[in-house]
Amino acid sequence: MSNQKLEFDDGLFVFETVMRVRNTEIDGAQHVTLEALTALLCEARLRFLYAKGIQEVNADHQGLIVDELHLSIGSRVRAREELLFEVGVEPLYDNGGNLLIKITRMHTGEVVAKARQHFVNYDFRLNKVTGLDSTIKEALYPHLFRL
Repeated sequence: MSNQKLEFDDGLFVFETVMRVRNTEIDGAQHVTLEALTALLCEARLRFLYAKGIQEVNADHQGLIVDELHLSIGSRVRAREELLFEVGVEPLYDNGGNLLIKITRMHTGEVVAKARQHFVNYDFRLNKVTGLDSTIKEALYPHLFRL
């Protein structure tokens, strides 16, 4: 397996949320498990989509699904630590894109992990990948702010 570094431009992050590691998410060595970290990434993604007004499955039976995950863990996490999840979007293409997630310790700012989640728009009725509709593209496209 290749050792690819995940490098992100901090200007791409448009959403933040804080979560505390629960006792049920740790292993015998008192560190968060890989499965629990993946679940926390999923929760951060869903909070971001909810904030953007994007439903998991819309009225047309379409929704965004993650089909690829790249995760780089830089530091172990213990129970009850508060983590800051920053979420961003790389430029979209016709039927999907990439969500970027950076996890840092809330009080020290130390980077704990970085992830890139590749997603596609999936039609659950037709069982196939379809193009992103204009409302999803508009909600996810990073807008530039001018002062």
